[in-house]
Order: sequence, then structure tokens, then C-alpha cells
Amino acid sequence: MDKEKISIGCPDPFSVAELIEGKKIDWSKKKDEIDALAEIFGVTKEAFLKDSFTLLNPFVKINSKGELTAISESEATTRLETFLKNNARPQKALAKTATTKALTPAQKRKNVISVLLNKQVTEKKLAQEIKANRIVVANSNNSVYLPEGMTWKDKGYFFNETAHWYDICQNSIGDCYFLAALCSVVYANPFWIKNNVALRYKNGIQDDTPWHAIDFYVPKTGSYKSNQAWSAKKGTVQTVVVSEELLVNENTEKNYGVCGPKEKSGDPIKNVPKSEMDSCWPAVYEKAYAKFLEKCTSDYPDLKGKINGGNGGGALKEILHTENVVTKSLGSLTVNQIWDIGLKAHSNPTCVSIHSYWDEKKKVYYSKAGTKQEYMDMGLYIGHVYSFLDVIMMKDSKKYVVLRNPHGRNLAAIKNNPAVYHDSWTYNYGANPTNTYRGVSSIYRFVDGNNEPQKSRGTFLMEINEFKRVFEDVYYYDGPAIDEGLTSLIP
Repeated sequence: MDKEKISIGCPDPFSVAELIEGKKIDWSKKKDEIDALAEIFGVTKEAFLKDSFTLLNPFVKINSKGELTAISESEATTRLETFLKNNARPQKALAKTATTKALTPAQKRKNVISVLLNKQVTEKKLAQEIKANRIVVANSNNSVYLPEGMTWKDKGYFFNETAHWYDICQNSIGDCYFLAALCSVVYANPFWIKNNVALRYKNGIQDDTPWHAIDFYVPKTGSYKSNQAWSAKKGTVQTVVVSEELLVNENTEKNYGVCGPKEKSGDPIKNVPKSEMDSCWPAVYEKAYAKFLEKCTSDYPDLKGKINGGNGGGALKEILHTENVVTKSLGSLTVNQIWDIGLKAHSNPTCVSIHSYWDEKKKVYYSKAGTKQEYMDMGLYIGHVYSFLDVIMMKDSKKYVVLRNPHGRNLAAIKNNPAVYHDSWTYNYGANPTNTYRGVSSIYRFVDGNNEPQKSRGTFLMEINEFKRVFEDVYYYDGPAIDEGLTSLIP
């Protein structure tokens, strides 16, 4: 059904590339960031533009209807190997790093495949981690997810004052649909997270490693993954308890999953005091969501599993605990109707998607208004969900929608998109002493347009007519405004 189209999940390709390289990369110094990405993956730029999906979503196939199918590790391995061999870059000398010798193309390909597949460590190594108490599996009868080169680490505090919408920066997990919805919820009510998360402690003993009880709703309708996991519990709220341990790279200690703006901007992470790190609440929430979808009893859920790829409308239902979420095709709406939806977005969480389809004949991915390459030339991703935060009439007298890429940054090509507003901007809503959930008059004070897309925190303005042309579906909460102090929408 059109109402339940699945968005792929589109991990941040720059974060995946940095995971492969094992270091932070200054993408602003690259003359051609897409070619630089392709080089790290070991493929030509043309192949990356046509089919980066195979690289970024190795365990998923997509058909011409935009439907997803999970595949086995062996099939994913074969598909990756074939793609990398058939689209290999011309051979040239590979630069040496401080810790390794120059890699041959075959060695490079093997390394890329290993990182992309996140293969589980051996049982022997896992047993050693448990014995050393680096992984605590008490009260768990489920498997522990621990890929090679990764470790679980407690880093950062949940938050200092409250959650902020710009705290969310997607990395290597394909859950844009969930993070875009979560961002929109926190944008509408920064205290929603605080009011819906209960503090717990291991074995009931207060210590420095708090656990959190987070509730997710199982929608009554729709073929969402939570319905598959909790088929006998539709229409109920399920509580998931997780610690603050996050999956990180062993060497850099960068998050595998969602991180915050400090880490995304490249500030040093290893050996930094927790108090100076990003708030970790988005990563804890993401971990809890994976645990919810997997119906997992372990504190270390599979982060390459069901969380990858989903539906923005379903995520809003699951986070907000409600059935009051509407899905509309932007093509079926007038500009005035879209404007009205945007006017309510500051209190009624909203997100939008660009779906991805596969043309078997042409061997290319496309969306509503063009191919993958044409969208990337506009600075946009297909198979991706964005937060729809607001609408604004700017000084050029044009109407714009305020969008946010959950990656927390944008493609450099967005600077050349004529439908995107490029001057520095903010928007003053004026003082409102009765609105205790907004707190400030200028809610976009940390963004300044897209002159530096890698540092834009993912937020940008797009002309409303162009938005209607290139985006496909809008999902919006259609119940009581959540900026009025509501802590749950379930009676």
C-alpha cells in the first residue's frame, strides 16, 4: 500500500567512510566529496552515484515498488564482493597509514566488506570480553551483538538540562526514519524525552551507571516492524530498559550509531571527560528502539538488524504512543495545504520522505523527480527521511519549508541548489512567557544556512514548490499539540 512505503534508512555515507578509514576526515578540503567517498569504498564515482545503496545497506534488497527484503550474511557478502569487483576503481598506489602497510586492491576490498558487514566477533573473544567484565550480561538470555573492531562503552551524560533537536546526528545505522521522527518530536517539545524516560539502576542500587526505561507503542495497524515483533501486543505500550553503554569504534571511540554535534564536527573524542562530550540520550534511545524491534532481552541488541529501514509515520506512532498520525502524498496536496501542515509542525511533529525505487532495466535507483545522481546533484538523498520543522516567509518574499537532514550535515552540492536559501538566517518567534517548552525566541540560533553544509547541523530552507516536486510523502501527528506539557497520548 502507498501509505506504508518504506524508506530505506540511508546511513550517513561520510560516517561509514570514516568507519572504514578508522579516522576523522575533513571533507571540506576535498575538491569532489562524492569521488572522495567512492575512493574510500574502492569504487568509481559513477558506480557510487548509481548504486551506493548496495554499499550502505548490505543486508537489504529493494524492488521496483520500493519494497525491502532482508538477505542473509552469505548473500550480502556475495553481493558486495561482486559489486566491488565489477565497479573497482583503476588501480593506483594506495597511501600508507601510520599503522598499516599499503593495501592491495584485494586487501582493500576485504577490509571494506568486513566493515560494511559488521561481522560478529568469535565466541572466544566474546567470552573474554564477558570475563573481563567489559560486557555485562547479567539477567540476559539473549545473544550479545559485538562486531569486530567495536566495543561497548559508557560515554557522555544522558543530557545536562534537557534534550535538543540538534543533538541527533545519524551515523552508520540506516534508521533515518526513526531519527527524523525523534528530532521532530524533540523540536516540538524538548521535555518530551525527560517526561517519557524513567531512571533505573542495575539491581536497584544507585551508582554512576544509570539505566533508562523507555516506552514504545505497538501500532494497531500497518505492517511496521514493531508489529512483526509484537504481533500479539498491538495497541499496547512496551517498556524497554537499557544502560548508557554504546557501541563505539575501539580505536577512535566514535559512536557507530547516532552521535551529537560535537562528535560529528570532529572534535577529539578519546579520553575526553564525559562532561565535555555530547549528550548521549539519542544513542540510548536508538539502542532502546533496536531492542524493542528485535524483542531482545540483552543490553547489546543487533544494530545491523530490523532497525535498518522503516517508515516515518510508524516511528511517530511508536515514539508518541498514538494512532493519530496521518500519511499524505505531497503530490495530492496544494501549496497552501502544505503550508498549513508546516505551521503546525512546531507543536505537531512532522517528517517527510524521498522514496527509492530500483529500475532493473536501467540498473539505476530513482525517486519521484529523478535518479539518485540527479538528487545528489541537488544536495539530497533518496531513500531518506527528513524532519519537517516549520515554514517561513523570508526577506525575498518567497515561502520556504524548514527541513533537517538527520545526518546532521548536508552534501556540498546543496550550496548550488537554487531552490535552497543560502544566506545566513534565523527566525525570531518573539518572547512568549507562557510557552515554557520553547525557552528561547530564536530556535534556529545554531544554524546559519548552507554555506558550510558539513557544519550546517543538517538544517536548510527549501522553496515550497520545489519541496512539493522532489519530496514524496509527509507524515504528521494529528492529535493535541505536544508542546502543552502532555507526557503521553495514551488515555
